[in-house]
Amino acid sequence: MRSLVGLLSGYTILVCGNSLLTTLISLRMLHAAHSALAVGLVQSCYYIGFICGALGLGPLVTRIGPQRAFIGFSAITALAALGYLSFDTPEAWAALRLVMGFSMVGVFTSIESGVNGAVQNAQRGRAFALYLVLTYLGVSAGQFLLGANAPGSLAEHGLVNALFVAALVPVALIGDWQQVVVTPRPVATPLATPKRPTLLLDGLRELTRVAPRSVPACIGAGLLSSAFYALTPVYLADIGYPSSEISHAMGVVLIGALLSQWPVGRLSDRLGRRATLGAVALVAAFAAAALIVIRVAAIVDVLLFLYVALTFTLYGVIVSDVNDRVDQARRVQTSATLLLVFSLGGAAGPTLASLFMRLLGAGGLYVFALVITLALAALSRAPERAVAQAREPADAPPVEHAHESTKERASEHVIEPVIVKESQASEP
Repeated sequence: MRSLVGLLSGYTILVCGNSLLTTLISLRMLHAAHSALAVGLVQSCYYIGFICGALGLGPLVTRIGPQRAFIGFSAITALAALGYLSFDTPEAWAALRLVMGFSMVGVFTSIESGVNGAVQNAQRGRAFALYLVLTYLGVSAGQFLLGANAPGSLAEHGLVNALFVAALVPVALIGDWQQVVVTPRPVATPLATPKRPTLLLDGLRELTRVAPRSVPACIGAGLLSSAFYALTPVYLADIGYPSSEISHAMGVVLIGALLSQWPVGRLSDRLGRRATLGAVALVAAFAAAALIVIRVAAIVDVLLFLYVALTFTLYGVIVSDVNDRVDQARRVQTSATLLLVFSLGGAAGPTLASLFMRLLGAGGLYVFALVITLALAALSRAPERAVAQAREPADAPPVEHAHESTKERASEHVIEPVIVKESQASEP
């Protein structure tokens, strides 16, 4: 466990800087009079880089070890962040976001590889729960730092780069470095993390057969998450929030994502995954509908807190539903495919939501969210056989049905959103 102290400390600092930079980019583009569509396109490039990295960085991390990989990819992230001071065009920023998405996959892979290698099975749940807590704490803290200086100033970008560089120190100096263990290359399975588009399609087909609603639901969760991160600062600025209040509001509402993981996971144990998915999506749709029209700051803050607390648990419920239905030996590989599907939604979310904002104004962001959440609620109510028939060819084998388990520990759902990335450590 000693090796985790340095890795997790550095990771928390790095996530804090990445969170600060994500909101800073949106606000700086807004202040430069770029449209919401331009902001969405630039932020979508992060997820495109994320997808590219997820398809190819796992073997490298396995070969060089988690500490060296973390330091290397964090350094690339810091160098890319410096580019925002050197270039001031959306095209250049889009390229930088792509590089950062690519390098952050390496960071996530190295952290989760380190966690897996440092703990025994009996400690794995607690280790990943701690990882999730540190993730949301870092994300929230980064938002509060935005108010320290004027957005877009040299001081703000200097703070971002200071955090990226500071993240290297505990990893390099604290804890024991894990030894690299060379293992035989595993035989590919249908749900193994795909390295080529054809294998990705095979994984998607198998995933659709086992859990028909998981693919569209996972895409929907990715659309909502990425649209929130990229465009909520633009939404808040358009409805009259000053920059300092935007950072405060973002920091507070993201705490809701942390606080809601355990209760929603517990609820899914008792009610079942499908019922929980529908209930969460419906309440989130109510919050999104209210955010379209309400402009009172205090009420907006409450609604955003509720919206984030619900939508950021959707992915965990979806992953839990899938894991109820697959063999234990395939759970990691299944999670890898789900991560890529989520990233596909993440890549499209900011662009699609920005089009809604361009047509409908600031409230268009939550018109988009309303459409997606209602679609998820409807998907949860659709008979599973109908979902499968809609997505499978006529001669496909029948869908294997499984009863939704209500016996898994609530702690599994607290860590599911993070475990999804765990698969990257072996084969992104």
